[in-house]
Amino acid sequence: MALRMGKDTGSFVPGLAGERMRPAVVARAFRALPSAHREILTETVFRERSVNEAAALLGVPVDVVKVRVYHALHALHAALNGPRPTA
Repeated sequence: MALRMGKDTGSFVPGLAGERMRPAVVARAFRALPSAHREILTETVFRERSVNEAAALLGVPVDVVKVRVYHALHALHAALNGPRPTA
């Protein structure tokens, strides 16, 4: 599960329908995340480790990595766009 970060006009942000954002904005939102979210995104996104590799490195089951990535990406999305309104 490796996601690519863009190097041209901005970074690809998962969950934003292909929108591009300035790297500084993404970096600021990333730094605002809790350390557990930063850790899992660092391993899977920035270091391009597979879910299996990240699980082995962190000493947790694969399913735990998947859940952590899911929550971390949602937290990053919220940090970039604010919380979604509820119906």
